[in-house]
Amino acid sequence: MYRLVQGEKTRLRPAAWGFSDVELRRRYQWSLDDELQYWSGAIPGGRYFAQFSATVGQRDWPSDGRRISYAILTNHEELIGMVSCYNIDRRKQTGEIGIYIGEKDRWSEGYGTDALITFLRHLFDDLGFQSVYLHTYESNLRAQHSYDRVGFSPEEARRRYSTRLGYHNEVRMTITRDVFASRHGLRQTAAVR
Repeated sequence: MYRLVQGEKTRLRPAAWGFSDVELRRRYQWSLDDELQYWSGAIPGGRYFAQFSATVGQRDWPSDGRRISYAILTNHEELIGMVSCYNIDRRKQTGEIGIYIGEKDRWSEGYGTDALITFLRHLFDDLGFQSVYLHTYESNLRAQHSYDRVGFSPEEARRRYSTRLGYHNEVRMTITRDVFASRHGLRQTAAVR
């Protein structure tokens, strides 16, 4: 059920399979980057690398099954980001998506869009999800444009408060299985061995 999933530009590897020390250090560095933290909402971090590496596995793939996370890899196996589905409601077959490309030199090259389409196809085709939603900052027009291209539709805007940002506006966007199928088709993604 949880497997390596191949996209056109990316491969998604279940975080439950673990990370090399080099990959963990890369993820830790991303967690220290203020710009990534701002645009992503909150990349898991820790005060020290040891703290980060001791807790990240349980956060990526907790035993309660309400979150699944995947490493975003290039086709050359370079870790460039993460994508997750969390707040999973198995009864309603829905969940919330979070995605980020941590390697800034890979921004605006289509990796995020490809990873998102690949992940959605996996959620809808393989895992039986019926809808997926996300929240993004109202000011994050680049992300909203990307989500719109994939097939997400804005549902609502709301004002939120966080200790890091203070008051800010967020937009909730949703995509259903039917909308995804009409835009991208649903097919079984090929498992990579």
